[in-house]
Amino acid sequence: MKHHLFLGVFILQAFFSLAIAQPHFQLNGIVLTAKGSVPVPYAHVGIPARGMGVVSNEVGAFTLNYPAAYAKDSLKVSCLGFKTYTIALSKVQQEDTLRIYLKPEVLELAEALVKPHSDSGRAILREALKRLKKNYPSKMHQLNAFYREKAQSRDDYGYTRLMEGMVDIQDWGIDANPDRMRIRLNEYRKSNDLAKQSLGQRALGLMFGKKNNLYLILTQDPVRIHKHNERTVNDDGYVHNSRRYWLGEILRSPRSSVRLVDMTSYDGEWVYHIKFRFPGHYGALYINSEDYGIHHIDFYDAVEYQEIVSDMKIDTNTVSEQRKASLKDVKEFIGDIYHEGKFSNKLNITYQKIGGKYYLSYMEWMTMGSLRKSKVEEGKTTFSYNFCSLMVNEIQPDKKEMEKVKPRETLSRREDTNDLRRQYNERFWRNYNVLLATPLENKVIRDLTFEESLEQQFKKNQ
Repeated sequence: MKHHLFLGVFILQAFFSLAIAQPHFQLNGIVLTAKGSVPVPYAHVGIPARGMGVVSNEVGAFTLNYPAAYAKDSLKVSCLGFKTYTIALSKVQQEDTLRIYLKPEVLELAEALVKPHSDSGRAILREALKRLKKNYPSKMHQLNAFYREKAQSRDDYGYTRLMEGMVDIQDWGIDANPDRMRIRLNEYRKSNDLAKQSLGQRALGLMFGKKNNLYLILTQDPVRIHKHNERTVNDDGYVHNSRRYWLGEILRSPRSSVRLVDMTSYDGEWVYHIKFRFPGHYGALYINSEDYGIHHIDFYDAVEYQEIVSDMKIDTNTVSEQRKASLKDVKEFIGDIYHEGKFSNKLNITYQKIGGKYYLSYMEWMTMGSLRKSKVEEGKTTFSYNFCSLMVNEIQPDKKEMEKVKPRETLSRREDTNDLRRQYNERFWRNYNVLLATPLENKVIRDLTFEESLEQQFKKNQ
């Protein structure tokens, strides 16, 4: 099935106890397939009655901390393509390492769903967009989330910076302008920045402004921003969108392809698997066949060389040698900016259905970062890739129960995440479970700790 398509490079395991001193339990486990005991990555492991949960990492492992007051609730494990697993927490809280075996979900597929016509993908997406207001929260709600940002140098793919934080996100719902969202940064820690900038590069940063990636990642969510785009068309027909608005462009573009490729399942319901492509972009959508809620999105920026040549109506067999040299430079530039030769930007988003509404559950966003001095070629300039991840641990839909984010507590949109400083709270981070170690995480640690430990860096940069 399609469980392996969930999310991106690796997943963050995090859960903040409402009060650190309050008694709590820790549940360690691993999610496996019932047949063959193959690890199931990116399964959602949560306590639905409390709107809390984590995600299994790339090898299926997870750690969930929860207050003792929740011990009588149920644990629910769900993943695309598998039967949902539910068990009372009281039955598993004494386990050293809980092994959860998921069975493939086999549902009876209606004949109407088996035979898609040529426009099925477009029709399904069109219906999903019509139902956004019904399927997604339209009232104030609050998300508690773990944020991680990593910077990676393009020239040697070495990691140069790590930032982590625990945040509260207050949102007024899908109808409200995304600019109204407020973020409260409760805890924060960061490593040294190993990349070096020249004076000219710093001047460019001041000229074009600084970026707060905590706000930027939220406005990458195409579902959240769908109704709030400012769309303009230039004289040459080029479409400019003020935000990362592309769900609508899939339907608008005459050159787009939207195909229903197959079906999978989630929590006892059929899910449409749709693949799309339009100029410079491609990806996939997973849409519930009952209520047309969007479960998961994969989106990639990847402009192909032949696509550029076709758009410019260039016959490569008849152009001058000078033009051929220019085209060769364009082709090499595309190869240079793509991460590992694949894409220049990627976005993976998962939504979790709670109380009949789909809430943001996990986001991973990779984008091009700032210019840096090259560590490989003396005197040359390279750039970084920024990997930003946001994992929601708790959802509070009742505004009477939430601790609202006050204006004076709100993180400024103009403050660069790299410039943030907060008192390093060792006690908090000892009790705040970050994801279990994976090979990728080990590489991050190796790259950043050749001079001093991360703990030393966190203390130095508070």
